[in-house]
Amino acid sequence: MRTINKATEIGFCYGVKNAIKIAMDVATSKDTKKPIYLLGNLVHNHHVNSYLEKIGITILTGNSRLKMLDKIESGTVIFTAHGVSQAVYEKAINKKLDIIDATCPYVDSTFKLMQKMVNKGYDIIFIGKKDHPETESATSLSNNIHIYDSNKLNINNDKILLCYQTTMSSYDVSHIYDDLKKEFPNLSKLNMICKVTEKRQQEIKDLLNHSFKDPSLIIIIGDKSSNNSTKLYEMAKRLNKTDVLFIDNISELDFESLKKYQEIFIGSGTSTPLSITNELYELLQNLDNVNSKQIYSSLKDKDFLK
Repeated sequence: MRTINKATEIGFCYGVKNAIKIAMDVATSKDTKKPIYLLGNLVHNHHVNSYLEKIGITILTGNSRLKMLDKIESGTVIFTAHGVSQAVYEKAINKKLDIIDATCPYVDSTFKLMQKMVNKGYDIIFIGKKDHPETESATSLSNNIHIYDSNKLNINNDKILLCYQTTMSSYDVSHIYDDLKKEFPNLSKLNMICKVTEKRQQEIKDLLNHSFKDPSLIIIIGDKSSNNSTKLYEMAKRLNKTDVLFIDNISELDFESLKKYQEIFIGSGTSTPLSITNELYELLQNLDNVNSKQIYSSLKDKDFLK
């Protein structure tokens, strides 16, 4: 008999829910100054962002949020869940825009902690995805925050901290920390990973001790631009115990090919709508009767944002 399991932690995290609620409230309020703009994607899920565009929010794109602001002459600007630099904040004020800040409270708390440590005389090495808005915001806090890459860092300070994007993989952080310790023996590390992200990663790690039926499959659902979803996929691949698929939505799956698996586990990123995960779980429960040519979609109305 086939076994279908889904992760305990699924659906939006608090930061994503909060950002979506803020954006929807702004879009539907009669008091909001129009037009309404988002500096980049509210969260890293195109289903969510497509819906927000449908209800009247213009999503600006580009590698610099300072330059995005140049496209706005008036109205309301929403800062995404990933936070913004002080320079962006001040520029929006100077342009006399109405500002709505949807920064994730946890992300905001990590920025404040980093600023506090810089004020105490620390240099910070920051691990983050290149061009990610959270990385941009974090590194804008101070010249004493240095982006980690493969090049040698020129830091002459005995007080050094390793900080990182809240959606990084604990596996990656641990290995980078060990390597940097050889160069900077006094290096210490702050715990920056979001608790919800950490729980999802741990649930994948725990599968290492699970006795899977043969053959088996892990499906990770998330937008390809989502760092936390990508890290879940990478961790699942490292298990080397099952086949692994990384999908954005159910229509990407060939259900006929899934029928060979005796056990399937489903995990999802923190910005993946709950309805997509639940729909896939229900379909897999009745996999032998699923028409592989049928295209499924949970995204028919705004209920998927709950």
